[in-house]
Amino acid sequence: MNQEFRIGEIYDSSFKSMTKKDIEDNLTGVCYSVEEKEYTKNLTTEELAEKKTELSEICIQLAQLEEKKKELMDEIKTEIKKPKNTQALLLDTIKHKSERVFGKLFLIDDQEAGLMYYFDNTGICVDMRVMSPQEKQSKIKLMNTKFASNE
Repeated sequence: MNQEFRIGEIYDSSFKSMTKKDIEDNLTGVCYSVEEKEYTKNLTTEELAEKKTELSEICIQLAQLEEKKKELMDEIKTEIKKPKNTQALLLDTIKHKSERVFGKLFLIDDQEAGLMYYFDNTGICVDMRVMSPQEKQSKIKLMNTKFASNE
């Protein structure tokens, strides 16, 4: 066989009118061997148009999925926020071996030392500070105590 072939050209012009099966049968009859492997095939104008249509459909589908992903991520972020805040508070509590609590505190004064002590409802001293000038007036305290006992 002394024929020269070029990439992109048909083997024989008679193949143009044949079915795919007839072309395969003819090639099988003249070939050295048959291999299965990946190769590059140039597309016709119609095939190229089909690929462009397929691409636009995939782009639309991807855009819809990206929007859905964004909505789901926003939803997940909202769900994560509360446990993350709780986690941060617990880590801070463990780190400092104490926690912030809101509750009733009982102020006990030490007039001689000039200090005011804060006790929680379990009787534990949780804070202390210097007394203010108004708190240093023991007569006001006595009046407050007297007024409270009359009620």
